[in-house]
Amino acid sequence: MEENDRLIVNLFNNECFTMCKTEEVDANIKRAQEFYANDVETYKHHLIDCPNMSDHWQKQLEVCEAVLKSGFEAITWKEYVKRQREKWLSKEPKEITREDYDEALNVLPPKKWIQNERYSMFFIGECTTMTYYGQYLYDKKTGKYYTALTDICDRSTWLDKMLNL
Repeated sequence: MEENDRLIVNLFNNECFTMCKTEEVDANIKRAQEFYANDVETYKHHLIDCPNMSDHWQKQLEVCEAVLKSGFEAITWKEYVKRQREKWLSKEPKEITREDYDEALNVLPPKKWIQNERYSMFFIGECTTMTYYGQYLYDKKTGKYYTALTDICDRSTWLDKMLNL
């Protein structure tokens, strides 16, 4: 990205609509509004035309309406990365079952599988976004299993650090 490039993001969930030059911001915000307004109308028609999938289309409609209501803004790449980090890495570890742990381990080959006397920990083989991966940990001392989204490149976000192991 160049210094004068901006990302057009919605304020509902910070998803990026497009990238543009600073002088193109207003036109691209208008384009984003039109895009989501069109989706709202499309989903309203789907609710009528596809009643067997009304739950799905209702959820899509609600998200689009929320995006439109929240609005859009232009931000730098640096600000976008900061917001994504806050959005994705702010959740506490979740305790899971052994079955959940085993399923995650067997879906794709694990990344950075670490085993020691205290725990077994791995990253699922596919990222969620950027360098953020689902991580899973088995605490051998307590017999408990955990998961969280962490940054594979930032050891301070890893489960063993969050759980003080």
